[in-house]
Amino acid sequence: MVNNKQKIVILGAGFGGITAALKLARLIKKYQEYEVVLVDKNYYHLFTPALYEISAIPKEEAHGFKLKSAIVIPVEDIIYGREIKFIQGEIIGLDKIRRAVVVKNAGAVPFEYLLVALGSETNYFNIPGLKENSYPLKGFRDALRIRNKIEALLEQNRPITIVVGGAGSTGIEVIAELSNFICSLQKKLVKNHALCQVRLLVVEASPEIMPGFDNWSIGLVRKRLAKLGIETKTNFTVANVTSQEITGKDNTRLAYDIFIWTGGVTGLSLFKTLGLPLTPKETLAVNQYLEVEPRVFAIGDNAGFINPATGKLLIWNVPVAEAEAKVAVRNIIREISGRKKTAFRPSRKYPFVLTVGKKYAVADLVILRLSGFIGWIIKILVELNYLRKILPLKKAIAHWLRAVKLYRSND
Repeated sequence: MVNNKQKIVILGAGFGGITAALKLARLIKKYQEYEVVLVDKNYYHLFTPALYEISAIPKEEAHGFKLKSAIVIPVEDIIYGREIKFIQGEIIGLDKIRRAVVVKNAGAVPFEYLLVALGSETNYFNIPGLKENSYPLKGFRDALRIRNKIEALLEQNRPITIVVGGAGSTGIEVIAELSNFICSLQKKLVKNHALCQVRLLVVEASPEIMPGFDNWSIGLVRKRLAKLGIETKTNFTVANVTSQEITGKDNTRLAYDIFIWTGGVTGLSLFKTLGLPLTPKETLAVNQYLEVEPRVFAIGDNAGFINPATGKLLIWNVPVAEAEAKVAVRNIIREISGRKKTAFRPSRKYPFVLTVGKKYAVADLVILRLSGFIGWIIKILVELNYLRKILPLKKAIAHWLRAVKLYRSND
């Protein structure tokens, strides 16, 4: 039987894409002539806030499959029982004339409406040697590569230096989590090893760590890093990277054994080939309705939305992606029903939870601020709440328990 339904195609199964697909599937039921199609190159939804945990869990504690099951959620589990069609395949182009997305091994997927939620990729800022000599942290394989490299270094029984580039939320969480296990692991790997010979350093180009965060959060994180023995170096702009040394713009040189780069993201290289308007950061330029052009919307990391209150690009994080997803879906439904679209109005402040090592987190819920162990409890409850929204309750709890067990293995 030929399917003549008009397609609303969502590209990307990240936080924004999944939120949009689930909301759209609920609202589109009254419009039987439409169907929701979700496309992603992976079969899974990656719970990216837990990636830093994977990079800091020893092999003896968990093998790759066990690790993956804690942060990877099959898309089929999420869409089961919902009217969402899933196509697994890499997006390789956009046919604007035929209004179709070109998917590797799936051909052209026509659309009436398109919502792009493909996320971002690591930005190396054209710094010589940076891409070749650093380790990014954008996917599951990245996290495993970092973990395996660090274990190999520890087995050499010599002093090592681990440098993280970028003191934003990801960089802070990575360096703090590494401090949890690295010295104890070195003692296990090297017999008769009494002293920890690991230097942990995070460098940041801005005058302060955690650019964009408030003084309350920065102060707590600074104290916590000091307690964990982690050094910070601000006003350090990376100018060149070799296999053993990082050179700053001020000619300061830092020797290292592994350099983890979390210093920025940019739009996908794919976007340059789509014929859509881009921002200077090479993300998709959107208007107040989150439209790139008529009937094409973008949300999350790949959307360059100018915040009317500041005149600057809106910061990228999970709460923003989810909020944008809801507005974009609402506008698609409004346009289908012949109503006026509504502008996306960002909140003045979004909640966040930042983990800083062993069972410690800084949590700003907008109406309440917490830190320490209670902040960590908030973190795992926030994760459970998210899983509950996208999965059947039993599966949500099972996945959450696997993740918590994994987190505890590094504590």
